[in-house]
Amino acid sequence: MLRKYLLALVIALALPVAMLANALAAGSEDARHFVDEVGKHVLQVINTPNASEAQKQKQLRELFVQNVDIPWMAQFVLGHTWQQATEEQRKRYMQAYQQYLLAHYTSNFADYSGSKYKITDVKSDVDGRYNVNMEINTPGEKEGVLAGYRLHADNNGQFRIIDIIIEGVSLITTERSEFSSIAQRGGMDALIQDLESKSQEESKKS
Repeated sequence: MLRKYLLALVIALALPVAMLANALAAGSEDARHFVDEVGKHVLQVINTPNASEAQKQKQLRELFVQNVDIPWMAQFVLGHTWQQATEEQRKRYMQAYQQYLLAHYTSNFADYSGSKYKITDVKSDVDGRYNVNMEINTPGEKEGVLAGYRLHADNNGQFRIIDIIIEGVSLITTERSEFSSIAQRGGMDALIQDLESKSQEESKKS
């Protein structure tokens, strides 16, 4: 399942500035076009022939930070524990969560060179959100991956990705369950330390 999330996130990372339209006023076709441009841009980065892996990964990480709503995701996956945390813990957690996402989900992108995708449908959701579904096919894989992207408008009215659903399983819902379990056992500091350790492990692999 992790490999499928990695593939879906690779497709989703780059949200071109030209496509950051007002999500509240946008329709389903705008959402479809937006995600289509996302896919094209990301695959262009991955398949650039003269760039090193380090250069590609750096570019993908920068695009991730700019265009995925990491603060929203960080608070959602923490659940009620966010309200119980001190300001210092919240600050450390936000930093740890961002580093965790970057290290965990933007590594090994080279595995997805040559991937292709097809948008299958778009559905409007509550509060100006949209769900855009696609099928992603990678060379060497017998079956395509069914991925859904949930978009919302940030405080500036711009599209941001807030969740990825792989074969019916939500990334942020899964993380919320995992994080809650760690926090209940060892508290907020234990969760932060766990995220920092996982980030360091992933960094050593790259």
